[in-house]
Order: sequence, then structure tokens, then C-alpha cells
Amino acid sequence: MKNKDFREIQVSSTLLVVIFLGVLALGVFIFLLGVSVGKKQSAVSAPTQVVTQQIPEPVKEPTVKPTAAETRSGIATPDAGAGSNPLRPAPDIPASKTSAKETAVDKASVKKPVEPKTTAPAARGLYYVQVLAVADRAQAQAAVDKYRKQGYTAVIAEPPAGEKNYKVRLGGYATKDRATELLKKLNDAAGKRTDYWVVQY
Repeated sequence: MKNKDFREIQVSSTLLVVIFLGVLALGVFIFLLGVSVGKKQSAVSAPTQVVTQQIPEPVKEPTVKPTAAETRSGIATPDAGAGSNPLRPAPDIPASKTSAKETAVDKASVKKPVEPKTTAPAARGLYYVQVLAVADRAQAQAAVDKYRKQGYTAVIAEPPAGEKNYKVRLGGYATKDRATELLKKLNDAAGKRTDYWVVQY
């Protein structure tokens, strides 16, 4: 059996430094390559942004203090504290503790109920200019309101027995001449001869 020859490799200090620097440069290159690959990977797998809808805060309604008249009449106070019953009437205030001035102010602040708007019936024996005849009373009332806004005296003549048309008439004059003047004025305002006519009711 032959003996193998062993050769000793001698490395100088300069060559050793070159090998060390080469290994170090290779390690730095591998590190930087891993960092760049990691950045690309994180950019691709970035989580989607979740958009949350902001719920607006509830608007606080201003509290309205009841008048002294409402408090005495037992109307519930709207600004009752938490835990209290909003339907429970406010405690009665003795009349002796209220001053005469407060009572006068309370009476002035109480408004009378508004009565529904009605049309006065046409007076008999007077002269009018008839401008409309319709079967719908609401339409006749709308026409009366329109003419009243224009400054005319307008009335609705109720239909007699056997008829169904409500007649809208303007005026209410004692003489026919004044009703004729109104008819001429209406024709001039329309710029043509209208189909209105003078009637005595």
C-alpha cells in the first residue's frame, strides 16, 4: 500500500486578508439582496386598507323651558332630567306665589285658535262680474284666494237647486255701471276681451 503524499499549503497574511474581505463582501451582497427581496414581497402582500364610516354625533336639541302658564296647567316639562318620567306633569304652582305681572304676560302669550278660512256668501241684489263657474268647490276657493291677493273682493255663489257649479264673482256693487267698469278693467288687464260678464245676484 502506497503512502499518500501530504502537501502543506502556506498562506501569506496578505492572501488571508484578501480571502477575508472577499467572504465579507459576499455576505454583505447576500444581505442586501435579501433586504430588497423582502421589500418587494411586503409591497405585494400589503394588507388592504379598511375604510371605516364615521358615525356623526347626535345633534343635541336645545332645551325649551315651559312658560309659567304651561307649568301651572300641568304640561310635562321637556327638559326633565334622566330617570324622570317625561309624561309626568309638572307640579302645580300655587297662584298666590305668582305675581300679577306674570299673569298679565301669560294671558298675552296665549294665542287664540285660528278659525278656518271661509268665504262670505254673495249678497243678494248687488251686481257682480262672474269670472268662473266650476263643480269643484276647492277650485273655486283657490280662485277666490287668487283674486283676493290681487286686491279684488271675491265671493262664491252657491249653486241653486238642480245645478252643480260654484260661481266665482268679483265686486258687489249697488249699480250696474260700477260692475261694468270692473269688467272693462279685467279685460284691459288680460289684454283681450274675456268671457266674463256682469250679473245681478
